[in-house]
Amino acid sequence: MLAAIRSNVTKTSAALALVVLVTLLGTALLVQTTSATPGSGVTPEPIAVVNLAQPVHAKFKEEASRFRTRTEVTNLQLIKFTVTPGGFFGWHTHGGPVWAMVASGTLTLYDADDPSCSGTDYPAGSAFLDPGNHVHNARNEGSEDVVVYATFMLPDGGAVRIDAPDPGNCPF
Repeated sequence: MLAAIRSNVTKTSAALALVVLVTLLGTALLVQTTSATPGSGVTPEPIAVVNLAQPVHAKFKEEASRFRTRTEVTNLQLIKFTVTPGGFFGWHTHGGPVWAMVASGTLTLYDADDPSCSGTDYPAGSAFLDPGNHVHNARNEGSEDVVVYATFMLPDGGAVRIDAPDPGNCPF
């Protein structure tokens, strides 16, 4: 009789532990989902998508910011983004490196690691390399549309955009 009671207590404890675990995981996923910061006023227009027959090993190194990115590129995507005045991308990262070329207007890029939230302006005719593995946001703080062409260099299964929570370093 005592063995049967112990067996039932053990089964009940295991079931309760499983319910608690599932509840905690569900809550964590909900918090992660609700803390994402989607963009506004940004219209993407895919221009070209290319899947490479063989992966290309890409390595980028910039001395000034000391970032290093290595990836096996299997997918290239060229996307035109039009950002209306006041529009923004929201906090995010990418699945691989991205070349961004500003065709018109001025794009202001903010880095989540910058506690002063001092953006960097990229006017028409400028370009920058985003290593893809850091959280950032870009905004149109001007009075005309910003047009940006972005070339995404993605590994197999890499995402163009990965939502990230607001780092809390900027007032917007």
